[in-house]
Amino acid sequence: MSNWRRPDPLTRDLIHLINARRHDHGDADSAVETLQAFLEQDREHDLLTVLAALDEEMAEWMFDLLSEAACSVAIDQDEPAADDRLNYAIMAALELPLQANLNLPLRLKIDPVATADLLHQHLRLPAGTIVTVEPRLLTDATLDLLTLHELNAHISSLADSERRQAIAARLHPPVESTAYLMFELIGSPDSGMPDSLEEEDREGLLKGLVAQCPELAPASHMIEAPVYAAYAMFDAQNAVRLHRLADETVAVWRDLDPAVRSRTIVHLHTQCGNGVYMPIWTDLFDPELPEDYGPVWTSPDVWVFTADLPIEWPGEMLTNRLLAEGCTRFENHIVEAPDN
Repeated sequence: MSNWRRPDPLTRDLIHLINARRHDHGDADSAVETLQAFLEQDREHDLLTVLAALDEEMAEWMFDLLSEAACSVAIDQDEPAADDRLNYAIMAALELPLQANLNLPLRLKIDPVATADLLHQHLRLPAGTIVTVEPRLLTDATLDLLTLHELNAHISSLADSERRQAIAARLHPPVESTAYLMFELIGSPDSGMPDSLEEEDREGLLKGLVAQCPELAPASHMIEAPVYAAYAMFDAQNAVRLHRLADETVAVWRDLDPAVRSRTIVHLHTQCGNGVYMPIWTDLFDPELPEDYGPVWTSPDVWVFTADLPIEWPGEMLTNRLLAEGCTRFENHIVEAPDN
């Protein structure tokens, strides 16, 4: 007990809001404020650690609030409206399909003013909402370098009427054939995002964007409603991390003796049952070795978010990547947490 310390006040607030949710009397606004305080102190890792420990329902609840906290900030008003309604600054993202065989260096340039008009029209935004747009589409490998703290600082500065700064200094080649349109809604009467897009709005939006950026693929059926930028960031990081895990596994597999390589089995491990933030790893097994020998090689853990994704998704993505590289023998292992 000599090393035991009381949690700091902010951690106690986090414990209280989780317990309140468990007993069905939580305050969402208070929860968002607490999570924003963590992000302002650059304590994102503490929140991710808690997410990994929660059960799935609680973790998805907290993940949604964390995304809102990172990307939605109430705007201070000199003269509050008569009905005391707040206005918000929101950072959002729209995932878009890219053409195959892109040339490097990437351009991915768009007209911020024309794109703002497109978004205003096809997202059917309320009058008075100002739209600001990143002048380049961002790749998953670019978003991989961002954090929730940086997203929150970015949208907070815009809410304080500071000059808009670029989100990323440079583009990195994409891992998958997608790019992200990042934009802000300033003065929105609601902190949420549109739930859906009509077919005509999807087509009109993509048509207008393809006219500006020929690197986009004209596949309007692949466009879904925009999300908080935090969702796009985690989706991008998932793709990049899983591809790197596959690359590392294949590199070791290729380095094996040809006879061993021909009989090696790749075990794909997916942790589940403990929420939306979970580790994935790979083992290479030689079936001719005794069971107590263990794997020939084990990868480091790769942590991914699985909110709104089927549990098979990481294993399926890894399998497809490894198959393309020549690995053909797999076993999927879903590892349940002992307390779930």
